[in-house]
Amino acid sequence: MTAQGAAARVWHRDSWGPLGALETAVKAVAFACAYAAALAAGGPAGLPGGARLAILVLLVVAETGLLLAIGDRWIEREVTAAVFVLFNNAAHLAMIVAVLRGVGAGWILAFALLMLSGELVKLVFLRTTGFTVRDAGTGTLVGLTAGYAAIYAAVALLAAVG
Repeated sequence: MTAQGAAARVWHRDSWGPLGALETAVKAVAFACAYAAALAAGGPAGLPGGARLAILVLLVVAETGLLLAIGDRWIEREVTAAVFVLFNNAAHLAMIVAVLRGVGAGWILAFALLMLSGELVKLVFLRTTGFTVRDAGTGTLVGLTAGYAAIYAAVALLAAVG
């Protein structure tokens, strides 16, 4: 192993700047909303229908990607991102449980709008910094982030009208 390869495997903390801090703060509020929603949901767990089923499917798709992101954060060895992705996964799992337990639409809408806001901040961050991850260029990261933004926008719309 080269010295550069060894250095790449050391855990470290990057500076994400004001946009990174804003994204983290907005999403942290979304996470708290998801955890509270899971606690507030009092009904028995059951598979929903209609718009709620669509919301559930979208949240499971988002969670699947976030599970994969854990491996990416492990490879990158950036402490803040690694911890953040664990809380992000826990929040999505909490919201999935909340939907399965019939939580009110307001909780879902709040979570989705906060996550959408965080993704929009992340898009600005990516566009202004040119941030890349290994072989994934900024364009790829913008595409993935836009995909998540679309998921949260759809969840918000479904919660609002469903």
